Amino acid sequence: MPPTAASDLERFESPVSNAGVRPTLAPTTRAEQVFEALRVDILTGRMTPGQKLRFADLTDRYGASTTVVREALTRLAELGLVVSNPQQGFQVTSLSVADLVDLTTARCDIEDLALRYAIAHGDLRWEAQLVAATHTLERTGTRLIAEHNADQLAEVSIAWASARRGYHAALLAGCPNQRLLAFASSMRDAAELYRAWMPPLDRGVDPTIEHRACAEAALARDADLAVELLRQHVQGMADRMIAGLSTVAGSDTEPAIRK
Repeated sequence: MPPTAASDLERFESPVSNAGVRPTLAPTTRAEQVFEALRVDILTGRMTPGQKLRFADLTDRYGASTTVVREALTRLAELGLVVSNPQQGFQVTSLSVADLVDLTTARCDIEDLALRYAIAHGDLRWEAQLVAATHTLERTGTRLIAEHNADQLAEVSIAWASARRGYHAALLAGCPNQRLLAFASSMRDAAELYRAWMPPLDRGVDPTIEHRACAEAALARDADLAVELLRQHVQGMADRMIAGLSTVAGSDTEPAIRK
């Protein structure tokens, strides 16, 4: 099973909440609603890696037809959050060190290019949004470090995850290539599957230092420095995720984790 609620609070995440995961767009149809609900349930750990996704269970859970559920699962498979196996149906993507390494390499390459485009094309509105997103992240990070009440910490942890996601979206928002932005967003979603297995963060360290440095470089239009700082940040987080996977790999009580 995923880490307990207490340890989740220590890592500033809450797997039983939405953990800051928001719909990419406001759902307008039943198919969109089911797709977004499934996506959030997977990214927040309500559905664990390797879990089989049976149509009977899902139609009851979401109050939708088999056709609608199948459409949602097919779209999630395209994003890499779900896999389809012949004769076995769908299941949540299993975790593996090899996949995380590939994912991190792809994410770094895609976000590097998107960030360069953002810095080259971003206007005053992009700068203002990035400044606002960085400020929100910093203020939320300060609350996170200072908070010790368990109930309040759970609430702040949700705000932290939302602020973190908003920051990364704002950083790249100046990129005019919508395909690149969509790929970058899907890579971040895929990485969220691994976050629950990270070792706890050090509450004595400001978790926003790397974000702030990258934003400052981007606003200064120093593309090389901004890209290098972003790559270091993403790779550093991946290294911590790999450490977490290595710790739980082989445990009979954990979801599917492949070495």
